[in-house]
Amino acid sequence: MSCIKEVLLPVDADEAWEAVTDPDALEAWLADEVELDLREGGEATFTLPDGEERRAVVEEVAEGRRWTFWWWTADAPGSRVTVELAPAVGGTTVRVTESPVGPWASVAPRTHALTAA
Repeated sequence: MSCIKEVLLPVDADEAWEAVTDPDALEAWLADEVELDLREGGEATFTLPDGEERRAVVEEVAEGRRWTFWWWTADAPGSRVTVELAPAVGGTTVRVTESPVGPWASVAPRTHALTAA
């Protein structure tokens, strides 16, 4: 089961793309530290506020529209994340879809709900 989050950013598509792909911008809202090689096959590291480190591999980049990556921690299975941009009245819609992978996928949303509380 996928988790989908959507937000309207009151900025044009170029600014929205920067907000979801530039390491400095990502550090303002996603992780304390971000290293990102934004190209297909590129690698990334996200150090979250709680100190958890997530490693990632970029699967796809459609410049200015969408990028997809797989991320995981050292002790937990991963998930596939797609970040998509779409023009909208008043700005740009950013939609993030995260889908757990593997046999644990059916229990991940329940586990996430319990740990998010």
